[in-house]
Amino acid sequence: MIGLRGTGKSTVGAVLAQRLQWEFLDTDTIVEERAGMTIREIFAQGGEPYFRELETQTVQDCCTHDKAVIATGGGAILNPDNVAVLRKDGFVVHLTADPSELWHRISRDCKTAERRPKLVSDAGSGIDELKQLMRSRSAAYASARHVEVSVEGRSPDEVAEAVMLLMKAHGVNVAQGS
Repeated sequence: MIGLRGTGKSTVGAVLAQRLQWEFLDTDTIVEERAGMTIREIFAQGGEPYFRELETQTVQDCCTHDKAVIATGGGAILNPDNVAVLRKDGFVVHLTADPSELWHRISRDCKTAERRPKLVSDAGSGIDELKQLMRSRSAAYASARHVEVSVEGRSPDEVAEAVMLLMKAHGVNVAQGS
């Protein structure tokens, strides 16, 4: 699962993994566990380059698991090494939504404010920043994904069902169990 913050990668990924009876791996959670601090604290102490280094190692490790659904951080696709390993043996699903929908979701999520770096800079609104991120990352997302799935107006179960159908349509073995 790839996509901007707020698209539901972790939520949909967990639902999909449960349906498939596969392992669920959330790279942001694993980075936090390994570092012993939140992503916000990692950014504050070591900056984005340090976080991206931890993230890359985590993505590489997660991709060694068979029959796993991996929810990546929104910027994981900025590193071509991450994209290569995700695509090597995986089926990469890009979850999308309109920036206003993403801002609405992010604003309602208390955990985001506690664990993630601030999205809004002093210079603009959250929606403007999401639009800018969307523009700046669109090519990276496009080259990383196998398919794109909009999450707007859909429950996590509905998105997981759509992903399963796309996996089957693309010849991905969705055999249950590990």
